[in-house]
Amino acid sequence: MRTKDQPTLLRRVVTFNQVAFNAVLLIVGGSLVWSGDRRGGFLILLIIGAFAPFSFSRLGLYRYLERHLPAAFVGPLAASGLLFDWIMTAQILGARQTEDSAWVHAMGVTWIGPVWFSAHILLLLGYAAIGLVQFGRALLRRLPVKRWLTDGKLGTRLSPSSTLDPVMGRRELVQKAGLVAVAVPFGVSVSSIPLSYDFRVETREFILPNWPAALDGLRVVHLSDIHVGGAMDRDRLLRVAELANGCEPDLVVHTGDFLTHRPGEFDKPLYEALAAIRAPHGQWGCFGNHDYENPDRFERRVHESGVTILRNRLATIPIDGHILEVGGLEFAFNRLNRAPIYAESMQSWGARTGSARILLNHDPTGFASLPAGCADLVLSGHTHGGHIGVQLSPSTAITLVGLIGIPDQGLFGRDDMRMYVTRCVGFYGYPMRIGIPPEVALLILRSPQVVGAPATEARAA
Repeated sequence: MRTKDQPTLLRRVVTFNQVAFNAVLLIVGGSLVWSGDRRGGFLILLIIGAFAPFSFSRLGLYRYLERHLPAAFVGPLAASGLLFDWIMTAQILGARQTEDSAWVHAMGVTWIGPVWFSAHILLLLGYAAIGLVQFGRALLRRLPVKRWLTDGKLGTRLSPSSTLDPVMGRRELVQKAGLVAVAVPFGVSVSSIPLSYDFRVETREFILPNWPAALDGLRVVHLSDIHVGGAMDRDRLLRVAELANGCEPDLVVHTGDFLTHRPGEFDKPLYEALAAIRAPHGQWGCFGNHDYENPDRFERRVHESGVTILRNRLATIPIDGHILEVGGLEFAFNRLNRAPIYAESMQSWGARTGSARILLNHDPTGFASLPAGCADLVLSGHTHGGHIGVQLSPSTAITLVGLIGIPDQGLFGRDDMRMYVTRCVGFYGYPMRIGIPPEVALLILRSPQVVGAPATEARAA
C-alpha cells in the first residue's frame, strides 16, 4: 500500500517534465553559445536564475494541490503549466526572430508569458517568506523563551480542543486558506495587466543646488523605456505623446530603451508617436541597453522623427540668451569598469564653463561612477520604478529593487549632483509591473537663487 509520502504517477510525470524542460533549454543554450549566438548565454542565465527555481516552486505547489484537490483537477493544471512554460520560453527567445515566431505575440497569447513569469516570481517570494517563518519558529523552539511562555507563569498552554472551530477544524481551515493563497500570485499578475499601461503624468518640482536663475522653472518631460512592440502599440504610444504635449514642456528627453524587438516593422508606431511630440527646444535622447540591435538604422529613424540621440556627445541649447547643455552617454555594458569608460567618453566635452547641464544616462547604477560635478542633473530609467512593490505616494515606494540598494525611482543625490530616476513608460518582457504604475515625468527645475531655499533633499544613491 502506498504511503502518504510516496510520489504518485502524476507527481512523477510533473517532475520528469520539469527536469526535461530545463535540460532541453540547457542544451539549446549550450548550442547557441557554441554557434556564437549571444542568446545562448542569456538563456543559460535565465535557467539558473529563473526557470530552475520556478520548477522547484511548482513541484512544491503541485504536491500541495495533490493532497487537497482531486487528481482530475490537478492533472489539467499541470499540463497547462507545462504548455505555458514553453510559450513563455518561445516569447523570450523568439522576440528577435521574424515571422516564424509571430504566433507567440498573437492576441490571446501575448500575455501568457508575462503573467506566468511574474506569478512565479511572486510564488517564489511567498515560498521564501514561508521559509523564513518556519526558520524563525524552529529557532524559537530551541530557545528557553518558549518554556517561559508556556509553563503557566507568563502564559497558559491551550488545550487542543480549545483551538478547534465548532464548525470547521483548524486543519481544514488552514487547508482552505492555503488553496486560496495558491491563487493569489496568479491573480495579482493578471490584475497587473491594466496597471502596466495606466499612463499618468507625475509632476516633480525640485531645487538644484547650482541651477542658474536664468533657467528657473524650466519644464522638462522625461520619458524612458518606452519598449515599443507587443501591447505597447500605436494607440498607447500616441496616448503617451498626448500626455507629454499636455505638459507644455520646454524640452523632452528620452533615456533609452525605445525598443523591444518584435517581428517585422514592429517599431513603426514609435516614430509616429515621437513625431507627434512638440517642444520648443527639441527632443534629446540616449541609447539604452535594448537599442543596439541595429543602432545606425535606429538613430536615423528617430532623428527623422525629431529626436537627436547623443552618443557620448554634448549639445548646447540656447534658451532666451542662456546656454543649457544636454549630454548623453552610451550604455556601459562593462559594469565593473564604468568609471574610466565614462571619464573617457566625456573627455572631449571639455571643462564645464558654468552652464547648466543635464546628463542622460540610461542606467542609474552608474551614477556613483560618473565624474564628480559632471552635471547638475542626471536623468535615468532602466529600473522601471522597481517593477514590483507598493507605490505609497507619487514619489515614495517600497520595491524589491530599492530594498537591495539599486536606485529604483525618485531623486538621488551625490554632493551637488542630483539624479532623477523615472518609473518609465513601458516594460520589457517580464516581469510586468506589479504595484508600480508607469510614469510620464514632468520635471520643473528650480534655482535656489530665485526660490530662496536650500536644494531639495535627495536620497543617497
